[in-house]
Amino acid sequence: MPIPIGKFISSNVYDNKLKSQHDLTDWKVCRFVNVKGSNEKRKGTSWVNELEIETAVAIAGTLHSRGLSFRIITPYDPQKCLLETALKSKKLPSEDKCFNVDSFQGNEADYIIISLVRTAKLGFLREDRRANVMLTRCKKGMVICTNRAFIAGVAKKSLVGKLAKHVGEKAWIDSQQVRFANVNPFS
Repeated sequence: MPIPIGKFISSNVYDNKLKSQHDLTDWKVCRFVNVKGSNEKRKGTSWVNELEIETAVAIAGTLHSRGLSFRIITPYDPQKCLLETALKSKKLPSEDKCFNVDSFQGNEADYIIISLVRTAKLGFLREDRRANVMLTRCKKGMVICTNRAFIAGVAKKSLVGKLAKHVGEKAWIDSQQVRFANVNPFS
């Protein structure tokens, strides 16, 4: 994984014992997309977030149009299924592209798009071990789709909240930029 992400994970999870060997050293490899107005919605016993789906699929389209390899990870199976359907509807590659966190453990991809889904309660983010799996899958870059108010509030002490604080203001972009202007989150 890129050095900035590796150093953060090493410090916050592995008592500074994890070492990254990588040539990517710029924090642009870790971006957060503020999906304003997004809300978690109950789906059966799980959760979905429709605006995050639109945002993640727009990012996937931008990466695909530039010939970049991506995978989408989310903690919730219904979100994963809706992401696959949305990719298909946009005529984007959908097979072997969307995963829940647990099914992607041990795998990596050049670019990882993460859809956190939740906006009111921590849910999955209570478990640092699983959040660590989610945050350590990228080879070249990672973009996290979430609601900034949620990350700054309820989730601020979670591993993802600490990462957002660590990378600071420069890491955040607005979802409108990626959904409507095809802005590459890594540029």
